[in-house]
Amino acid sequence: MCSPSESLNNVSVGALAGNMEDIDHSDITPNELYPAYYTRKFHYDYTQTINSQIIKQKNKHLNKPDFVFYGGDLFDTKAGLEILRSPMVIDDKFYGRSCGTSLATPLITSYAAEILNEYPTLRTQTVKALLVNSANYFKAPHFKEKSETLLKSLIGFGKPNKKELIENNNDCITFIVENAIKVGEIINIPIILPSYIKNSGNKLQFDISLCYSFLPTKDNQLDYLPLHMSFSLVKNVDVKIFENAVQKDFSIKNSITWSEDHFGIDNRQFSNSQFMSYRIQPNDFNNLNDTVALAVRCLSKNDYINELSKSSHEFSIVIKITEILTNEGTENLYSEMLEINSHIEILNNLDIELDAEN
Repeated sequence: MCSPSESLNNVSVGALAGNMEDIDHSDITPNELYPAYYTRKFHYDYTQTINSQIIKQKNKHLNKPDFVFYGGDLFDTKAGLEILRSPMVIDDKFYGRSCGTSLATPLITSYAAEILNEYPTLRTQTVKALLVNSANYFKAPHFKEKSETLLKSLIGFGKPNKKELIENNNDCITFIVENAIKVGEIINIPIILPSYIKNSGNKLQFDISLCYSFLPTKDNQLDYLPLHMSFSLVKNVDVKIFENAVQKDFSIKNSITWSEDHFGIDNRQFSNSQFMSYRIQPNDFNNLNDTVALAVRCLSKNDYINELSKSSHEFSIVIKITEILTNEGTENLYSEMLEINSHIEILNNLDIELDAEN
């Protein structure tokens, strides 16, 4: 297939027309925030019909490229990114301007390198989940009247935000879950909420991203990814309730759903990179008893159950919890959440060096 094909285990990067300068020098592309004219776009077009029927089984998470970053624009020299060049070339020795996804990709790679430099023990899919969680999805002016599906097919999860990758403020905390799950299993991960939230009148926003690796099925686009994982923010109930219960028995409210649908599992295409935002309103806290849970489920297409059931499958989840302040208070969400939730501090480079010395 012409790239970017599925290649879901990897990270694919597209280019925006901007060049990180204060003035918008974009040329053939209408705006520096738009995908550059030359960058690859996703090859699915859900607007097309098959046998006069509209495609119903869409997957909002299945987009390529995964991320975009500045790569410069075409034709006008000022629209390009300034880069180092060989002293052996005839023109533009030592440095010059150019454009391309080959310039945007190392900028995303540098973000991944910064994460691993700070926390070298993290899994590769955890790094991707952190990038997904920090990415900004913007509404470009010319896309106001268009569906979000169109823009996502051009920019994927958007442009990662460097400040949100390894930092939090007092009103925000990020938890990382690295675990494994078996086919047919549901895991419940409890999250205790500070008691002050219920009386503060403030909202809590949960930004959650999931990434996992898999063994692709060769020469089969529909079954390329035969393994399904998804998550939902739920009430903290016993896992056994999920086996026979309807969603209302464990759901916080109707608007909070599973991140990805699995019905019609053999005819549906999945994505191993998912992102959802859930918001808990002040009146929702009355039914939660100061606790929620993250439910993770794992399924398989029927033709692959026997093979995929032989082992557990690793996954990485990033949970960013932000208190949206309507009423200011003296409490600190970050410190409160650390105090009441069981957690392990992730080793960073400084910790590893101290352990080596000891």
